[in-house]
Amino acid sequence: MDDLDRILSVVENPTRRRILQAIVREPHYPLQLSKELGISQQSVVKNLDVMERNGMVVHYRQSSNVGPDRIFYRPSSEFTILIDLRNGMFETHMVSPETKNEDKEKEDTKIEETKEFQETRNRISDIDGQLKELNEVRSQMIGERNRLIRSFLDSIDDKVIDYDHRNLLYEMLNNPDMDKATISKEMGVNESSVDQMIDDLLSMLQ
Repeated sequence: MDDLDRILSVVENPTRRRILQAIVREPHYPLQLSKELGISQQSVVKNLDVMERNGMVVHYRQSSNVGPDRIFYRPSSEFTILIDLRNGMFETHMVSPETKNEDKEKEDTKIEETKEFQETRNRISDIDGQLKELNEVRSQMIGERNRLIRSFLDSIDDKVIDYDHRNLLYEMLNNPDMDKATISKEMGVNESSVDQMIDDLLSMLQ
């Protein structure tokens, strides 16, 4: 099983996707995930273990002033999966931030090619090269996007200490074009509560 197959086998589980959506915002501990996602702590731990064995998350221990040490989980890898399904084409690509577009020497071919055939192959080769460059640019832009979100969250971490407010702030940053009604639906909170939380945030950030 290659890396792509392994990752797809992990993220095809909807519970694991929900867990990942939570811990990419900030590190979580199992009981916290259980309460937030409405699933048993046993299921959370089981799925975290699967993702850790497959190199997608990592845990660390942190002391707590209200009880025993807590084990937090955070992402341990970054990647993008691209799937092209078109008439006559099925391609999958996994792009990591460190992936580089390296030119490869073309192998000699013994095929007797007509001019039209060679021109078609050359054009497809050009398109493939441009797609690889676009994937690299996309990866760089995603990296910059995530750095902007993380930098802002880190800069106000001491001001926004409530989990629900941090969650709202992340949603507003991660989905800048999302309207209030959609945010309310995504968070499972009524709009009046979202209004109040937004007012709270604006006050905190002054």
